[in-house]
Amino acid sequence: MNNIIIVCDEKENSDNLKSNLMLLRKFDTIICTKFLNAQETILQQKSSIIILYSDFVNDEILSFINNFRKIPILFISENYTDETLLSLYDAGITDYITTKQSQSEFLIKIMFCLRKSIETTKLERFSDILKVIGIINKKNDFFSKKYTPAVFKNFVEKSEKENIKVSIMAIAPDIEDKNKCNLEYLANLIKENLREEDVIGFGTDRIYILLQNTTYQGALEVYNKIKDIIKNSYSISAGIMEISSKTDKNIIFKKLDEALFDAMEIKSCAVVQEDCTDEPPMNWLDKKNKKHKNFKLFKKVFLKKLETVIIPVFYQKQQIAEQRLFETKVEQFSDEKSSIFSLKNEKHHSYVEITYPGAVKININIFYDESSEPETQVFDLSQINEHVIGKIIDKLIRDFQKKY
Repeated sequence: MNNIIIVCDEKENSDNLKSNLMLLRKFDTIICTKFLNAQETILQQKSSIIILYSDFVNDEILSFINNFRKIPILFISENYTDETLLSLYDAGITDYITTKQSQSEFLIKIMFCLRKSIETTKLERFSDILKVIGIINKKNDFFSKKYTPAVFKNFVEKSEKENIKVSIMAIAPDIEDKNKCNLEYLANLIKENLREEDVIGFGTDRIYILLQNTTYQGALEVYNKIKDIIKNSYSISAGIMEISSKTDKNIIFKKLDEALFDAMEIKSCAVVQEDCTDEPPMNWLDKKNKKHKNFKLFKKVFLKKLETVIIPVFYQKQQIAEQRLFETKVEQFSDEKSSIFSLKNEKHHSYVEITYPGAVKININIFYDESSEPETQVFDLSQINEHVIGKIIDKLIRDFQKKY
């Protein structure tokens, strides 16, 4: 038996809705209430679904929907605009219908909401079982430290079968700010700003987030959004990994934690570089007596570095520089020949240029001023990672701030 709550201020409309429901739902309890008393009624009756009838949508209506978004809500009104519908769905309605639609359409939507209510109840019971056995933390509904790796691995394997792109992020407060950050509070803050399909789990001193249908660029956007929310309360860093079919599922958390450690050193974000099966081992790169080098193979290695290291770091540092530097044009671009990160204002122009001359070397030229000679650094392909590129760009930004 279900408890169906009709929230409507006009008795005639309430009675019409109730009479339509009784034709189909003879054994369910149907309760009518005015909007003013709706919250108390819903809490007392343990509602299965809510039918909310209103000819307008305001902040009070949206807040009400948001408060009961875990209960299926069918919203009824005379008409809608696209903007209104977006606001309603964002607040948490399950479905909507106009007063002009037929009785059969109304009953079909009621059935849909009731089925969702049954599924929600099943999930809640399943969640209670997971809490009892310790997979979910009883206090905060997040996956516990002990089971987070196994749960995330299961999500990754299922997403791979369904061909869904997944990225995982490890977030932690920076070392000097650990005492300022309540990890559980941060996790709840993150949850409020994620989608329902995203998953949160705990580590020892960090939070893991699994983002479905998300590339590493999307994960970077999430990281920046979280930083904007906490503002200057404390600083956080993150390691990000986009999962692919080549990813070794057994070392995902090892790689994430390594990326997080690198990120915390520069107080920023590091993207995990996937191991490239085409990349020769370091000792093979360094052999001086190797007469025949596979230059196509080296080019593949460089392109992988470009895609997974240089471009993500440049993008992330651009976001940081645009926040720190005023009246400064921050630009970055990359292609197979060169990658440039540029800071320019009316008086000065500083930039980093990364070029690949071929074979196993990468040249990095740092121009602190257009008229001066560049500072040149040469790296082996095997040495290029987020930490190395991040440190160079951070130094460029710091020096630009100090001088200009």
